[in-house]
Amino acid sequence: MRGRRVEKAVRVALEKGVKLHVFKPSNREIWTVVGKDNEYWVDPENNFCSCKDYYFQTLSGKEKCYHLQIIGVAKEKKLVEVIEFSDDEYDKFLKALINDIFLSIVK
Repeated sequence: MRGRRVEKAVRVALEKGVKLHVFKPSNREIWTVVGKDNEYWVDPENNFCSCKDYYFQTLSGKEKCYHLQIIGVAKEKKLVEVIEFSDDEYDKFLKALINDIFLSIVK
C-alpha cells in the first residue's frame, strides 16, 4: 500500500473503522471494515472481502482490495477496535451481517 492509501487506512482505523468481533468463549472472530457506504465482512486469513472491488480486482489477480489492505495497517499500528460478544450472539450477528451484505448488493 502506498502514500495516500496508507494515510486513508490510518484515518479509517483511527475512526474505529477496523473492527474485530470476538465471540466468547470459543474465540471465533469476524473482521469488518467500515467503508464509504457499507460495512464489509473481511477474512484476512482466506483473503476474502465482501466488497465489489474484491470481485473485480482481487479475484482477477490485481491488487488486494482496500479493505483487506487496511487490516494489515490497523494491526501494525494497533488501531483495531476489538468488540467482544458471547457465543450465543454469533448466529444472530452473522445473519445480520449477511443480510446487510445482500442489501448492499441489490441496491
